[in-house]
Amino acid sequence: MKHFYNLFSIQKKLTKHLKTAASTIVFLLAGYSTMNAQVSLYTFTQSSGTFTPITGTVLGAATGNVSATNLNSEVYPVTLPFGFNFNGTSYTSINVSSNGFITFGATAPSTTNTTPISSTVTYDGAISAFGRDLNSVFDVNTVTGNISWETVGTAPNREVVIQWKDFRPTNVTAITSVYTFSFQIRLQETSNVIKTVYTSGSYVIGNTAYNSTAQIGLRGTSIADFNNRLNATTLEFVNSTPGTTNASTQAFNTVNAIPGMPTTGLTYTWTPPSCYTPGGLISNSSTTTTANISWDASSSSPSGGYDIYYSTSSTPPIASTVPSQSVTGTSATLTPLAPSTVYNVWVRSNCGSGNTSIWTLQPLSVFTLCQPPAVLSSSSTTACPNQAATLSATTVNGSILTWYDAATAGSILATGPNYTTPALPTSTNYWVTAASIGSDQFVGKATPTATTGNSTFVNYGLVFDAYSPMIIKEIDVYPMHASNTTGTVTINLKNSAGTILATQVANVNVSVGGVLNTIPLNFEVPAAGTNYRLVVDAATGISNLRREITTGFAYPYTLPGVCSITASSFGVNPSPSYYYYLYNWKVAAKCESPRMMVTAIVDTNCLSTSETDKKDAIKVYPNPFSEVINISTPELVKTIKVSDLSGKLVKTINQADSVIRLQDLSAGLYILQLDMKDGSKQTIKIIKK
Repeated sequence: MKHFYNLFSIQKKLTKHLKTAASTIVFLLAGYSTMNAQVSLYTFTQSSGTFTPITGTVLGAATGNVSATNLNSEVYPVTLPFGFNFNGTSYTSINVSSNGFITFGATAPSTTNTTPISSTVTYDGAISAFGRDLNSVFDVNTVTGNISWETVGTAPNREVVIQWKDFRPTNVTAITSVYTFSFQIRLQETSNVIKTVYTSGSYVIGNTAYNSTAQIGLRGTSIADFNNRLNATTLEFVNSTPGTTNASTQAFNTVNAIPGMPTTGLTYTWTPPSCYTPGGLISNSSTTTTANISWDASSSSPSGGYDIYYSTSSTPPIASTVPSQSVTGTSATLTPLAPSTVYNVWVRSNCGSGNTSIWTLQPLSVFTLCQPPAVLSSSSTTACPNQAATLSATTVNGSILTWYDAATAGSILATGPNYTTPALPTSTNYWVTAASIGSDQFVGKATPTATTGNSTFVNYGLVFDAYSPMIIKEIDVYPMHASNTTGTVTINLKNSAGTILATQVANVNVSVGGVLNTIPLNFEVPAAGTNYRLVVDAATGISNLRREITTGFAYPYTLPGVCSITASSFGVNPSPSYYYYLYNWKVAAKCESPRMMVTAIVDTNCLSTSETDKKDAIKVYPNPFSEVINISTPELVKTIKVSDLSGKLVKTINQADSVIRLQDLSAGLYILQLDMKDGSKQTIKIIKK
């Protein structure tokens, strides 16, 4: 029976929060690092010392020679007598695995974890003295194995020793041939040095050769952070070299001298750096010319603060690279930057007197916002109740004006310089923006590799993040059917909540093996955001659409500053294991200004319907006005008369023009009478502000 013991840890795990600002949205094109590699910076040395056994607290002892009783697959919690700083964080508890390693943090390893350095389990870190599937023995020629721990020495130079005594080097249960050896992990107070110490071992009974490999070394918070050892079967165990991957191992053999077993007293020592790289580097906000970043304070408490280096190049800085800027706190604003540009950012600790950490191993990529065109002017006309109003705006040549029904989100009502509202019972606010459209670019897998397809057509497609508003202009699909030659495909754009933002039912050609169809979409992604979906939701006349499974694709497909396709939409949940249906996206970024409010004014003091009908024939605007009013067709007007509400004539204009200047009038309500050249009259109430 396998046992598992829960870890009781007081170590608080670090969490990272992606900060947002009301006016800006930042996307990290290459992701962000929650913790930078540190154990890779530990210095390794090897020496020949002495193995000193301990007789401390026994965590577990073999009580039999079958897997349920021979210390196979056990995990024990241990509370440390002092805080041990591992990888820049102080811990007061550990997990001890019977499989030859210890881990840090609240997440414990599984009892069957045999690869502590390459395992993706989210413990905070691991120290592996002989990581593999191990067990011990019970009363074989009076030899019985156990796992124990003890604190030796006096503060502040104590040492915690965890010992695996009389363990087999491989997981076997035979008792006719038994080879055992012992090893320790030693954690030193104050210096935080780590040691692993070994005995060579011997046969308790028999002489069967046992050989395999073990993971030996350190792992940080992720498998990308490792500091381990490597020797092949052609190299002696005691002559190991640095590991090249997180899965590197040391080979051993209980009979053959090469690779052999560790010698008694063989000691591996890992010494931590004196200046740690800060972790948790994230981007908080961006403007067109700035980017604000922050990070977690280094455990080294660097007296010289932090150095920052940023560049449009992906080439990482080296020790002698001159920082772009230095700060004393844990945040900085990078400036001046160029609009619509990707910058790579690195940070290091400056511990003073020339002692600096290495730069963060992975850069943080930040994207500055684009510089949108401006809405130069906007205006509206005054309408009577239940009448339409025409709004207008201007912008620079080549830009697009877009009308919305809300200050944020909402629906697109129209594009162009004018928007005519529906009949309005009351005054209503609308919003207009100016935008420029970038050049056409392509993203996603270009063509299918697989020759087979799939027949599910509900929410199957691709998941993507938009770094800015964008337009999906067209995509490619490959419909299949044994006999049909035509069909239809329904493609929908959805937001992260599953709301359909745009839809297209496309007629397609069909073939047995799938024929290329380029489908125009012109779907507008309205805002920067995550987890949008472009999916097939229905199809007729086809049996399958070509897609990739397992191989032939690699997420993410990133177009810097525009979007990143991150996964397949596999029904309800995203999946990185497939690439569904939609190839060779043609997209363009949309750089859009903030929304400007334009109000359609409804005048409840409008005259009769017949007079309103006449007013519709000639447009008089703006109303209310400040100094001038405009007449749409002055060539139809003979004379203009302005009277106050008492009927007193206050102004006569005998030569009608498109612009009538009334700046000399006092604020108030007036009657504007237009005597038309055809003999008719048109009377309009106007309001001087």
